[in-house]
Amino acid sequence: MNWIKAGVFAVLTLGISACGFFSHYDFRGANIPEDVETFSVSYFSNEADFVNPSLSMDFTEKMKTKFQTETRLGLSSDQGDYQFAGSITRYSITPATLNNNTGTAQNQFSISVKLEFACPKHPEKNLTREFSFFKIFDASQNFQSIESALTEEITDNLVQQIFATVALDW
Repeated sequence: MNWIKAGVFAVLTLGISACGFFSHYDFRGANIPEDVETFSVSYFSNEADFVNPSLSMDFTEKMKTKFQTETRLGLSSDQGDYQFAGSITRYSITPATLNNNTGTAQNQFSISVKLEFACPKHPEKNLTREFSFFKIFDASQNFQSIESALTEEITDNLVQQIFATVALDW
């Protein structure tokens, strides 16, 4: 029975590849023009009112890693075919829900990033856009004890939003 499954898989794989499917798309779904070969990421400065000292470097490195590992593009120290720049514009905690007994029941931790994306070979792709994400946490928790994990989760989401917008054309 397993040899039948293997045979069917082989026939389907050959059929799909013969149609040229794999020559235009990759399994990650990236939709990057063929003449775009490199990307560059400028340092994302932190312009938020409250500053996490490691956030700018961490976010900049996450951007580089995402595009290096999930696209065919090579990282350029100079101006790449895809050019990413921007800043962190918000890093804040605000009350999310209240209760009658203690006041704030939950807080909302938010991070926003302003992206300036340029593609000299395809200027119609250029954009400037704000990306935001937040997490709700229990107000009784000490923020310093969960800050690192929440920041990691939020920045991962922001990088994914940017990737989807630029590389997947969403």
